[in-house]
Amino acid sequence: MPATLETLWDAVVIQIDALELEGLSAANIRQQPLPLNPADNELTAGAIVCPATETEGNNGTNHKSDIGYGFQVTLLKVSNAALNKTAQQTLLPWREAIRRHFHHQSPLSAHGCYLCTVEPAPVVLPDAWKHQLDASALIVRCWVLE
Repeated sequence: MPATLETLWDAVVIQIDALELEGLSAANIRQQPLPLNPADNELTAGAIVCPATETEGNNGTNHKSDIGYGFQVTLLKVSNAALNKTAQQTLLPWREAIRRHFHHQSPLSAHGCYLCTVEPAPVVLPDAWKHQLDASALIVRCWVLE
């Protein structure tokens, strides 16, 4: 039986793919342990989903703990090196759609997640920009009682 984190990680990726966002599909949504790999020149636009720190919530009981499994969603595309509004044109609509889909919703209830929340992470990642990538991140947190 797979670990809860692994099951939820797969489910988050499937849900993002199911949003059918223009330019974002299963072919360019990756699951990996780190949020960015600048040496990987194959991914020119897409998303990297990786585990983030777990946290304990306030809805636990005497028998179960309230655990929030976090997943950092890093959205990226090759940069045009412009420091203007158009630099994030692709990423911001993806970011907004993912936030709307998960925040205060329960799209993963079949996987034991009673609620998802979305936490802010950097809208622009300067380290990625140094590697000619525009990147933006957010944290999808899946709350379970276990």
